[in-house]
Order: sequence, then C-alpha cells, then structure tokens
Amino acid sequence: MENRIIGKYKGTTDGPLVVITAGMHGNEPAGVKALGLLFKMLEVEPVTNPEFTYKGEIIGLVGNLKAYNKGVRYISKDINRCWSSEHIHFLKTQNNSELQDEDLEIKDMLDIIGTELATTKSKKLYLLDLHTTSSEGIFCISTNEAESIRIAYEIHAPVILGLLYGISGTTLHYFQEENTGLPTTAIAFEGGHHDDPLSVNRCIAATINFMRSIGVIEAHDVSYKHDEILKNLSETLPKIVEVFYRYQVDENDKWEMKPGYRNFDKIQKGTLLAIYKDEPVYAPFDGILLMPLYQKQGNDGFFIAKEHHVSDYK
Repeated sequence: MENRIIGKYKGTTDGPLVVITAGMHGNEPAGVKALGLLFKMLEVEPVTNPEFTYKGEIIGLVGNLKAYNKGVRYISKDINRCWSSEHIHFLKTQNNSELQDEDLEIKDMLDIIGTELATTKSKKLYLLDLHTTSSEGIFCISTNEAESIRIAYEIHAPVILGLLYGISGTTLHYFQEENTGLPTTAIAFEGGHHDDPLSVNRCIAATINFMRSIGVIEAHDVSYKHDEILKNLSETLPKIVEVFYRYQVDENDKWEMKPGYRNFDKIQKGTLLAIYKDEPVYAPFDGILLMPLYQKQGNDGFFIAKEHHVSDYK
C-alpha cells in the first residue's frame, strides 16, 4: 500500500470522529483488508438503502505502513509498545529528519488524526484498533472505562480486562482524554489467526457492531449476520476474563511455544507451555491461556487470565 489512509467517510449529520486502525503490526493484514471492504460498503449503502444515515466521520488507517509493506511485525521496534504519553511528547518535539521507522509512523498517524479533529470539530473521539494473533480465537480488549467495556461486550466477542496493566505503550494506553484533549474511548479487537481468511470477515463484523454500539449507524440498518458471525464463534467461550499474569520474552529466537495451544485453553499449574533458553516453562497458575506466542517477533510469551461474571459489569 502507498497510502496510510485506507478510507474516509463523512455522514450527513454531526457526530464523533471514529478512527479505526489496522496493520499496527505489519504481519496482520486481515484488518487492513476488512477496512478496504468496509469503506466500499459505506459508499454503496446509501444507494441500496436511501434511509441510511451515518453520524459524524470515520477514517481508517494502516498503523505501521512500512512494516505492512514488508509483511513483518515491525521494523525497529513494536509500534504498539511506543504509545506512552512521554514518548509521544518527545516525538512531537522532533523534526522528521531526526526520526526513523516506527517513530515516523506514529507521528504521521497523529498528524492525520489531528487534522481530522481540527477539520471535523468533533466533540468525541472513538478508536478501534484491529489485530490478529499467531494463535486461534477472537476477543476484545477494553480499557477500564465503563463505556469501553460496554462497547467491547456489545461486539459479541469475549472481553479481556487487565491486559493493559501487564504491558505498556499501546494505543489503548494513549488514546484517552488526557492526551487527546476531548472525550475519548478506545478498544481493540483480535480477529483470529493472522493467516486465516475468515479473520477478514470477523474484523468487518466487529467494526460494524462497534459502529452500531456507539450510535453512528442505526441498528435497523445493520444486518444481524454480523452478530451471528461473532456470537457463533464465541458461544462456548467466557464472556469476560481478567489477565493476572504475563510471561516476558526478551530473546525471541530462544523461545519455542509448545504446539497446539489456543486462546482460551484452560491450563493447570505445572503444565509445560514452552521452552525458553533451553529451559522448560511451566504454567505458574491455573487459569485461561491467552495469546501464546507462535511468531518470530514479540515479547509476550503468553498471558494467563481468570473468568469474571458478566453481571459485575452491567
């Protein structure tokens, strides 16, 4: 791709600015393909459905364009660990000639979003960050904000809480009112395995459900097939889980996850999960396994979570 902007669509009535990012990791093409199809659908919808309305404006961006064009997770560093307030402040004080790779990608994204906010004069910002993983399974990652949890739940995929406490510098950490200057709500969606063609369909479904949940499109304009795709995939999975453990990997070339593990597998303390630096890695707790690392780049070996009751968040 030559252009970071995948598409942009402006509604006929006022509303929030919706930013949807995909390809934040360059080896995750499903979200980018999904957004390409989504913007085509938005352009056609008013023709086939004259009563269709969209409130506000939506823009889709490729997160790490350089890595995406090379088909790798990142060039110099994981872009989704660089969104700390301190680092962003540093980037804004630097000339582009003094920056490289992921730092340039972030600065360009912020310039684009800043221009959109100034142009639209929106009073609310929503961010949806589309991802896939090196293992199977779909889920949403929310912040601890009530609206973020509600939206994630209404997408109809399992909701992961607590993940942001185990890592730092993600888009969900940065896109908050204290950094953007206006009310901001952010969530992430994981659509399945990187290479699964159906991950594209899941990302489309999650995006449409997201837009319905925040009210920029009307529920009666949305086909219920989008609900069914995600509901069917997640009907046997827990509705809400909370991460309480993360295994750090510093030398990726010495990490080997044992084959066959999937997101939401139930594991017992003492289960052999991986080999790291020629030493066995056993599960330190009973729990639910998340994001077992099966790719050549990345520092999150795996996460362990526990299930929560949905009634606690309604």
